[in-house]
Amino acid sequence: MSLFKNKFLFSVLYFVILVVYLYVKFNTDENYLRVFVKPFFMLSLLIFTWVNTANRKNKKFKFLNLAIIAFLLGDVIIVFKDKPILFLIAMLFFMMGKIFYIFRFSGDRDFKIANLFPILAFCFFYILLVFNVVIKNLNEYVVPVLIYLLFSSIQFLFSFLRRVEVDFKSFLMVVIGVVFSVTYDTIALLAKFYQDYFLYNKITIVSFYAISQFLIVYGLVTEKIKPAENIE
Repeated sequence: MSLFKNKFLFSVLYFVILVVYLYVKFNTDENYLRVFVKPFFMLSLLIFTWVNTANRKNKKFKFLNLAIIAFLLGDVIIVFKDKPILFLIAMLFFMMGKIFYIFRFSGDRDFKIANLFPILAFCFFYILLVFNVVIKNLNEYVVPVLIYLLFSSIQFLFSFLRRVEVDFKSFLMVVIGVVFSVTYDTIALLAKFYQDYFLYNKITIVSFYAISQFLIVYGLVTEKIKPAENIE
């Protein structure tokens, strides 16, 4: 487990997994190979979380584990996204993962509502813009996609709420990770419901997804809680 304890070596291992998965994705049409390799993203993050967390009874640790497991299940099922029912089930697991991340991001300290207005405005226009672009092709997916976009925006909002109680490095890593999350969500939706091969989606979606999960989990596992007197 020392490999997962050493954060540099773990980072190298994680991105080696990404390179291997991209190689498999572009050099074989066999789904079973992708199903075998892709879970290693979240499995490695799950081990990293356990090895580097001292207090495993904490509810935040449990929420983080549930988020990782939900994404892990979604990863396996999304490989068979050509079947509508499996696509919807995968979306459900990804949405559950986002909900557990939202619970994990939640803190106990007060924040200024006024500081959230720019973020709320961004979330509103983001949902409006993306939904307006894809709505003509959604058909039976209208409600699932709208709900998914809503939870993506809530996750983005809650990542900013951590600012009042965690160190800046952890805060920044998680926010950047969530930005990557919003980006790959957008590319995936536009590629499926607007234009095939949108923004090189075959490589950008999985790459941004892997980077997003790494930054979020790494930032959460290594976070340091600010003393109350140092809150800005």
